[in-house]
Amino acid sequence: MLIDLPLGHTAGAPGDPEGQRRLLAEGLAAGYAISEPGDIVSLPYRWIDDDWKAKPLSWSRKAQSSGASGSDAGDTRTGRSDEPVYQTPEDAAMAAERSLDEQCRTCLGLPD
Repeated sequence: MLIDLPLGHTAGAPGDPEGQRRLLAEGLAAGYAISEPGDIVSLPYRWIDDDWKAKPLSWSRKAQSSGASGSDAGDTRTGRSDEPVYQTPEDAAMAAERSLDEQCRTCLGLPD
């Protein structure tokens, strides 16, 4: 399956839950439609502009907001860490309440 969106936005644009649900539903349907290994289903989703494709590792929401999409910011990804990184203090607190095995199941969306 091919979704033509910037890195980190494979579920769609931020702040568009309806579009994200539609993309997920169509992606799952496309997955069921694939019958042969190597088949590709291209979904019709595209970003607002194609500027991000020139330097895909430089693209960022911050640059997009300021009108600088496609500027050469270099590789803006953060480095790898052996320590867990949480989006919010609440996420860190919830993870601390669970054992490591339970945390992994939660991350994968598996039932307790």
